[in-house]
Amino acid sequence: MWNRIIGQERVKKIVNTVFKSEKIAHSYIFYGKEGVGKDAVALEFAKMLNCETPVNGEACDKCKSCVQINNFNSPFVKFIMPLPTGGKDTDDDDSVNDLKQEDYETLREEINNKIEDIYHKIRIPKANFIRINSIRDIKNSIYLSEGNKKKVYIISDADMMNPQSANALLKILEEPPKNSILILTTSRLNSLLPTIIGRCQKIQFDDLSLDEIKKYIRSKDSSLSEKDLDMYAELSGGSIYNCNKILSGYFLEVKDKVLDYLMFLLSNKYLSLGNVIDNINDGKEKEKMKQFLLFLIYWFRDLALLNAGNEKMILNHDKLDRLKKFNENFKTNFFKVISEIEDTFRDIDLNINPELIFFKLSFRLKQNIVRK
Repeated sequence: MWNRIIGQERVKKIVNTVFKSEKIAHSYIFYGKEGVGKDAVALEFAKMLNCETPVNGEACDKCKSCVQINNFNSPFVKFIMPLPTGGKDTDDDDSVNDLKQEDYETLREEINNKIEDIYHKIRIPKANFIRINSIRDIKNSIYLSEGNKKKVYIISDADMMNPQSANALLKILEEPPKNSILILTTSRLNSLLPTIIGRCQKIQFDDLSLDEIKKYIRSKDSSLSEKDLDMYAELSGGSIYNCNKILSGYFLEVKDKVLDYLMFLLSNKYLSLGNVIDNINDGKEKEKMKQFLLFLIYWFRDLALLNAGNEKMILNHDKLDRLKKFNENFKTNFFKVISEIEDTFRDIDLNINPELIFFKLSFRLKQNIVRK
């Protein structure tokens, strides 16, 4: 049953031990970096608890219950996530059925993507928090008896509960039913209420290794060269979520924009610089801007590594000559430059005007990169 889970051997042993001991807690928190398999393990655990024909103490992955859980339509396993508000949000609302039509269609598409790839991160525009009605839905069903079946409620991105949702969940945790299990997954444990943390058993997830990430990338794209494979894996930072963003996002487009941006900035070609910035901001897509900033950070990281004599550790292998020439021609305050770029990440999340953000960054970078 664990064949869909990448790495996490320590976590698998813990879950297997808990299951075989039959000393199953009423609530768990799975925490660790985004994209390391927390939701995936929670779903596999739910299958173990409800499998009709287990094999050697593990889920068969073939019975009706396992198939339903794999397809996100089990009556006993509910997957709760952040949702956008509907046209209303009263006590009688249903957290899913009152969604706007376009949001509901996006939700169905995202769930289908997660069925295809359990590591897919469900993202719905304007889904900024877990709605209180999603927690009320849990409260309305969790105390109802379902025979010998274990009801499992997986709250993904549990740190995105607003105060009302968190307090409503806390009331359930204070009076947990015997035959139901709550699994909260989060990449920001400290954002949960201490009272919620104190009522759950915690299982920490590990970052994935480079080899594990490479194996995943190979399954997605077998045509990559070894150098590109190494770079993609390194950039993923032990996270399948980051890896998928690289594989399906703006990776190739923005990677090559970094050099253009710096060249035009440092040669005072401001019209051309403005065109690059317009391209980065095209569509005002935050993910595209953030990927550009990420590669900008890696460019200066590689420059610092070259200065320290660590050529083997650089990521931009295909730009080695350009990196060396940059270091020959410019003196860079790496600490200040990277700090300014990191501040720009925060500005993007604050919804400040993108053009203003990047022209401000350009001015600050130029102050800290001086021609020799």
